[in-house]
Amino acid sequence: MASCFIVFKDGRCFSRRWTGYDYIIRIAIQELAFIENGKPLAEWLELQIPPEDEDEDKRAESGYGFYSARTNEWINRHLDTRSLTEENQKLFWKAIENGRIKVHDPELPDYTDLNPEYFDLFYEMYRLSEDGAPPLEYSHWGIVTECHEKDGPGWE
Repeated sequence: MASCFIVFKDGRCFSRRWTGYDYIIRIAIQELAFIENGKPLAEWLELQIPPEDEDEDKRAESGYGFYSARTNEWINRHLDTRSLTEENQKLFWKAIENGRIKVHDPELPDYTDLNPEYFDLFYEMYRLSEDGAPPLEYSHWGIVTECHEKDGPGWE
C-alpha cells in the first residue's frame, strides 16, 4: 500500500510503500557525500528516515511515518522537493542522477536493496517533470497541489 510521497517540481507525486521511499532517500544521501556542498542536505535527509541500523521492532513505526528519537518528533515520509531551496533541489536531483547509474550496476550489488524497476518508475517521473510533460499525465495523485513549505537547510 502506498504510504510515502515524493513531490516533483511540477507537483506530480511518486507514492509507494515506505521501504522504497527510505531506499530512495538513502541513495540521495550516499551520493550527496560526493557532491560539493551536499553534506548539509545529506545530514537533513538522514533525519527524514530512520537510522539504517535501528531495529524496526523497537521503533514507533506506522509506514507513512515514524517517531524519531534523534529529534523527539514524529516524522512523516513526505518530501515535497519544491520545499527545498533552489540549490538543494539541484543537489538532490544531481544525487539521484548519480545514483541511477549505480542502481543498475551489476558490479555494485550491495549499493541498495531497492528494486531497479521501482527506481526507474521514480526516475521516469523526474524525467517527465524536467521535460515539462503535464504533471497529471503520470502521477500517483489525481491533483496538483501548491507548496508553501520551506524545508531543509539553507532557508535563512
